[in-house]
Amino acid sequence: MHQPKFNPPYGGVISHVTDPAEHHGYLYMVAWAVEIGSHAEYIKDRCAKAKAAGAPLDTLFERSGPCGVGTAEWVRFSDIDTTSHDAACRFVRIEQYVQELMRYQHAVAQYRSWRRTAPPLKTFTVMITAPITTAVRALDEEDALRTAMAGWAPSPDGTATARLTGPSGAWVAKFNSTPSIKEVRR
Repeated sequence: MHQPKFNPPYGGVISHVTDPAEHHGYLYMVAWAVEIGSHAEYIKDRCAKAKAAGAPLDTLFERSGPCGVGTAEWVRFSDIDTTSHDAACRFVRIEQYVQELMRYQHAVAQYRSWRRTAPPLKTFTVMITAPITTAVRALDEEDALRTAMAGWAPSPDGTATARLTGPSGAWVAKFNSTPSIKEVRR
């Protein structure tokens, strides 16, 4: 099972608040705030304020009074007048965002449940033995070997690490055997 991905219909990475501990169930408020371009920290603050005030879960925003001070009057998603085309489009976009949030939260819960019950991951070393060939332009065989091996670094255990250089497609590896796999015991 793969870790789920959040695929919202709009917004950017600095605005999404997908964690229930941060949005407190105010999915419509998150969708509205992302729609108008708010940042995640502002959205988290607004959701916490709505929770503290006991606002309905389908709240979009708190009405502002004089000087931008909140009025404790909460505008709800169910209160949106969708008679105009623009309002209807916004209504649909918000609903799509909320549906994606719900889908994502459900998928994350399933993934976490699966991770708790899945067997622990093991570590394996996979060794692939392969002749590696390349073509180099050189003066003689010694120069060709030096040029081809310029990116190789020997290790104390007798192996070598290679940094393969050259134009794309210059190196060719042909595998003529089955890789050996060995579990690493800890």
